[in-house]
Amino acid sequence: MRKRWIRIISRLFAQLLVFLFLLMMFSLFWAKQNYGNIGFEEIVFHLNMPLKGTSSEFIYSYIRTALIPSVLCFILETAVLYFPFRYSYRLVFKGKKKSRRLQLFPVRFPAAGSFFILAVWFGLIVLYADRSFDFIGFVKNQINQSKLIEEEYVDPAKVSITFPKQKRNLICIYVESAESSAQDKENGGVFETNYIPEMTQIAKDNISFSQSDLIEGAAVAPACGWTIAGLVAETSGLPLKLFSYGDRKGGADNSMKNYASFMPGATALGDILEKEGYHNFFIAGSNFDFGGRTNYFTQHGNYEIWDYRSAKKEGKIPSDYKVWWGFEDEKLYAFSKEKLLELASQDQPFNFSMLTVDTHHQNGYVCRLCPDTYDDQYANVWACASRQLYEFTEWIKQQDFYENTMIVICGDHCSMDTDFYGDLTYDKHNGATERKVYNAFLNPAAVPVQEKNRLFTTLDMFPTILAGLGADIEGDRLGLGTNLFSGEQTLSEKYGYEMLFEELNKKSVFYNREILYP
Repeated sequence: MRKRWIRIISRLFAQLLVFLFLLMMFSLFWAKQNYGNIGFEEIVFHLNMPLKGTSSEFIYSYIRTALIPSVLCFILETAVLYFPFRYSYRLVFKGKKKSRRLQLFPVRFPAAGSFFILAVWFGLIVLYADRSFDFIGFVKNQINQSKLIEEEYVDPAKVSITFPKQKRNLICIYVESAESSAQDKENGGVFETNYIPEMTQIAKDNISFSQSDLIEGAAVAPACGWTIAGLVAETSGLPLKLFSYGDRKGGADNSMKNYASFMPGATALGDILEKEGYHNFFIAGSNFDFGGRTNYFTQHGNYEIWDYRSAKKEGKIPSDYKVWWGFEDEKLYAFSKEKLLELASQDQPFNFSMLTVDTHHQNGYVCRLCPDTYDDQYANVWACASRQLYEFTEWIKQQDFYENTMIVICGDHCSMDTDFYGDLTYDKHNGATERKVYNAFLNPAAVPVQEKNRLFTTLDMFPTILAGLGADIEGDRLGLGTNLFSGEQTLSEKYGYEMLFEELNKKSVFYNREILYP
C-alpha cells in the first residue's frame, strides 16, 4: 500500500512539473515575441507587480499564446500517459484470421526515465531563457556585488542646487519607446528611411545631445529598459533594481508590496521642484497605476496625476471607452493643451509631464490620423507620432507662457518591438548597430559646453533637465547622472559602457539599504 501511494504521489508531482514546464516554455516564447531583447530583471519585476493598469490586449495575447497552449498540451500529455486506448485489428496469415489488439495508450515510462526527461527539458528551458534574456547572467548578478553605486552616487539632498529667482516652467514629454534609431542612417538612425522626420527637425533646430556628430541619443543602462525604470532613471539618475536579499534594514523582505513605498531613499526631480514651489503634474493616456508609476510620482514630488481614469471621471471620454492602453495620443495632446493653459493661469511655476502610449510595442496603435505610407504598421504609427509631437510643440511655442518655459522631449527607453528592429540591440554597444533613446531640449536656460560626441545614458537626463531650467548644481552631478550642459565627465565616459554596465548589473548592498529599502 505504501509503494502504491508513493507511486501516486510521484506521478502527481511529475504532472505538476509537466504543467509548470509547459507554462514556462510557452511564456518564454510569448515574452520573446512580445518583448524582444529585454533583460530577465524586467520579467521578474513585472511578474511581481500587480496586473492593474495592464493593457487588456497584452493579457489576451498571453492567454492565447501561452496559457491556452499550455493547458491543451497538458491535456494531451495526460491522455497519452494515463488514459487507455487500444486499437483492434484482424491479421490474415495463410488463410487464417487472427484478432489482435494494439495498445497505443497509455505510454509507460519508468519513474527514473520520466524524471530524466523532465530534467533534460528543464535544462533546455533554462538554456533558452539564458540565450533570450540572459537568465544565467541575472542569477550571477544577484550573487556578485559591486560598490560602483556606493562610490559614485551623489545624493541630491546633500548637494547645493540653486535656482534662479525667476523660475522657468518645465514641460517633459516622455515619448513611449522613442529612439533616434528610427531615423535614416544619414541622420544617425539605423534605417534607409527616416520614419520620424519631424522629430529629426526638432532635434536639428534645438539642442539634442548625441554620441556622434549626428542625432544619436542616450544609451540604456541596465535596469532602465522598461517604462517605469526609464522614468525613474530620467528623473532620479538611478536604475530600478530589485530585491534586497537580506540587505534590507530590519530584515529581509523581498515582496513587491514594498513598492507601495517607492524608492524612499531617493531624491528625484519632483522632490526638488516641489521644494522650489513648482506644481508637479503628470498626464497619461493609460492607467497610471501600472508598474507602480502612481506611487513613484506621488511620493517623489506630490504630482497631480491625470490619467485614463481621470478622463472618464471628468466625462472627457465615455465610461466604456478604451482603446490600446486607455485612450490614444490624439486625445492626450488635446487634453494636455487644456491642462497646460490651466497650469499657466496659476501663480506658480509648473512641471508638466506627459507620457504618450501609441508607439508602445507590439506594432503600436493605429489611430485615425495615421498614414498608410509604409508597408510596416509600426513605421506608420511612428510617422503619425512624429507629426503629432511636432504640431504639439509648435502649439506650445505660440502660447504666452513659452517664453519662460523649457520643453524636454525624451524616449523612456528603447522599443521592444521585435519585428521593427529585428536583431539590432540596445544593450550591446558596438558602434553602428547600437540603438539609442531620443532627446531634445527646446528653449533651455543653459548652453552646452559640448553637445555632440558624448558618451551618456538616460541616467544623465536628471541633472541635465535641472541645469536646463537654469539651476546651478554643485559638482554638476546628481544620482549617477552628469549634467550634459557642463563639461563634467559622465560615468559612461569615465568607465566605458562595458565596465559601467557590468557593474550596474551586479548587486549593490548600498542601493538596497539606502535607496530601495532604507
